[in-house]
Amino acid sequence: MIEIATNNACFQDKSAKQGYHSGGYIMPNTPLIDCQNLSFSPQLSENRIHQAQQTLGSVVVQRTLCFALYLLGVNRNAIGQSLGIPVETVKSIIKAVNRNGLAALEDRRRRVSTFLPKAQPELPPVTLREEEDHIVVDLGGRYLKLSRQDPLQLKTVLLSMFTNGLLSNRQVAAAIGLTPSHTATLAGRLNEKGAHALVDRRQGQKQEYRVPAPVKAELVQQFALDIITSGQTSGNKISTELKERCDISVPARTVRHHLAQMGLRGIKQSLPQLLTALKKTSSNCSST
Repeated sequence: MIEIATNNACFQDKSAKQGYHSGGYIMPNTPLIDCQNLSFSPQLSENRIHQAQQTLGSVVVQRTLCFALYLLGVNRNAIGQSLGIPVETVKSIIKAVNRNGLAALEDRRRRVSTFLPKAQPELPPVTLREEEDHIVVDLGGRYLKLSRQDPLQLKTVLLSMFTNGLLSNRQVAAAIGLTPSHTATLAGRLNEKGAHALVDRRQGQKQEYRVPAPVKAELVQQFALDIITSGQTSGNKISTELKERCDISVPARTVRHHLAQMGLRGIKQSLPQLLTALKKTSSNCSST
């Protein structure tokens, strides 16, 4: 019989209060176990070990017993003799469990653990794309279509996904036609006050979006001019240029609204490429 705890009641009481014993620090809720006061049934042990082997496998049970005896303070040589394994194997098991935790109890050649939680597969990132007058949210093979004709719904859903970490600020800002800073402001407003806080309560907003056909034509013309000359544009830029060139006052958000309505936002990237390809074709034709 191997004694792993002192029978000195005074020492036990003192060590329990201080959380220390001769081997160092112990957890306050982990009592010292005196195996001399425990009774062992060979029959129960055999039955229980057999049952555990059916569930966990012989390797796991052997390594569990090895580490448990080690925790109880049994000498490594005695552990090896009790379990019928070399002392070097005992040392390797103890070292592996201390370093790798529960995973070390299993055969490392196994690809899948029989008792550890299965690792959750990494989810694909959520992406956005434009499709006619809709924003399509790709949820990794499942899709959510949001109409641009309902800007309140569009903002509420996308900003909610942003505040929950499913979309980035820049993704949402590009989709709803706002700056990242304004998008962050709206997200905070939605989080604090709910969807009704996103409703634009300024008077005359609907009327402000209505522009005559000639003004809309100038807007399209300025859009094309910006793309041809610099390859990029924005609502603020077009609004400023229309004021300077034509003395027409069109708010930037109205410009963004009509660009989205006409589907021009979707060709901001492709139009410069088409123009470049057209110039190369014209140049080749001229040279021949």
